[in-house]
Amino acid sequence: MHFKEQSFAAAMEVCSENEQAQVVHAWIPGGPGFVLHAWAEIEDAVYDLTHSRHPERREEYYARMNVSEKLLRRYGRVEYFSLMAETGSMGPFDLDFFFAHQVSMLPKKE
Repeated sequence: MHFKEQSFAAAMEVCSENEQAQVVHAWIPGGPGFVLHAWAEIEDAVYDLTHSRHPERREEYYARMNVSEKLLRRYGRVEYFSLMAETGSMGPFDLDFFFAHQVSMLPKKE
């Protein structure tokens, strides 16, 4: 997988349309290392509009995309929109953790 900047806008779109949505920013395996990616979750469903307009079960999405809980940040709707207002961006917000769009390896302090 390659970095898809539009994933941040896509996650925001889902979050803006559903009060139960959370936004997830994560490092996922891609290319020669890891790629920064974003999606939205509502209960146990993942909405990644860069892949499909249809929800996917979180368990299946995480397995298919090799998502690791220790390599992500999850934001509730209020927190997400507050951070958007503060930073003027759709993310990523944790710039110490998400320091680039793509990396060949992550620092050991994951």
